[in-house]
Order: sequence, then structure tokens, then C-alpha cells
Amino acid sequence: MSFPNIPNITPTISVTTAQTIPLLLSSIALEELALAHIMNAEAEKLQFVLGTLPTGTALSPAVVSLAELFAVDSSVQRTLRDVIKKEMLLEFKFENVLDLLETIAPPPTGTIILSADPTTICTFGTGLAFSVITGQVFVDGNPAPPGTFVSFSVDNPALGTVAPILTATGTFDNTVMTIFEANVAGLPGTVNVTAEFPSFGPVSGVPASIPINIIDCSIP
Repeated sequence: MSFPNIPNITPTISVTTAQTIPLLLSSIALEELALAHIMNAEAEKLQFVLGTLPTGTALSPAVVSLAELFAVDSSVQRTLRDVIKKEMLLEFKFENVLDLLETIAPPPTGTIILSADPTTICTFGTGLAFSVITGQVFVDGNPAPPGTFVSFSVDNPALGTVAPILTATGTFDNTVMTIFEANVAGLPGTVNVTAEFPSFGPVSGVPASIPINIIDCSIP
């Protein structure tokens, strides 16, 4: 007998090790749920034979012999033995996932220290209508390497905007910079400029914010 001719199928699957872990844990949880349903069905089988399961269906024959009870009990035992075998396999699978977790290094943690110059700007009048936002970027306590991205945003775009909204550390220092400019026809108020590490980057950390006060400089 010849072997079957399997075509050369080469699908491209791009899944990282970190992404496989929740998938494996989900598969274990779903298998455990399936086993729980099987055990519940076996328990209801015994209840039905003993007449303690309210189904509204009468047994035929109405009287169950001791031999029949032993036969049902033997059937339940065989099923539960298979469930126990599957539980052991799931335990091995779970232990392998735990071992896999130990091989994955935690993502680098970043911090951003923001400063603004000036911290008070104008929306009307002849004063400055913009502020230079500078951030010192650190990764795991050290100056961030070149190309570490940081994104900027404001909590109230009606008062002003930042540009650029995405920047990265340079070759020779670990600083990033953006410009916040107040809207010319905007209202006075306080706006918070926030810097954070974007989700597409390898660095994670708590966002940093700094307030910018916007005043009406046309009022003496």
C-alpha cells in the first residue's frame, strides 16, 4: 500500500510565543468545560435511573433491577475513567504552558519625564501662543535607545493641538519633543499634554502628563 500524496502546502503563520500562551490557556479552559458537561451528564444519568431527576418521563420498565443499576454504574465508571485520563493530559499541557511562561522575558518598562517651556501661554494678545514640550525617556531605568517611539495627545483638542503627535528618541540623546499650540480663537483654560509609549512598540509604561495654562493675554 502506497503512502498518500500530500500536496506541498506552506501557509505563513505569524504568531509569537507570547501570543500562543493565551491561546493554549483558552484551549485548556474549553476542554475543561467540555469535561464538566460530560461529568454532569453522567450524574444526571444516575439521577434518572434512581428516579431523582424530574424529567416528566417514566421509566420502562418502571422498576429497575439491581443488576440494571450495576450496569449503569459500570457505564458511568468507564466514562469517568476516560475523563480522568483526559484530565491528566490537560495537567501535563498546563505544566508545559507554565514552563513556556518562564522562557518569556517581561517587556521593557519605560518612563517619561515631561517638561514644558513655558507652562503658561496666550490665546489672545501678543504673548506666546505655543509651548515646547520636552520628554526624557528611560527604559528599565536607563536612557532609552535610539528609535524609541513616544506619542503625544491632548485631553481637550478645542484648546489646542500638538505636533508632531509621534516622535522618537535620537541617536545621541534620549529626549523627544513636540510643540503645543493654543487655538487662536480658543478659550482660556488648562489642557493636559500626555506622552505615552504606542501600542505597536516593544516598550510599555505609565503615560506622563503635564498641564499647560492658556490665558487671555488681551486682558490687561
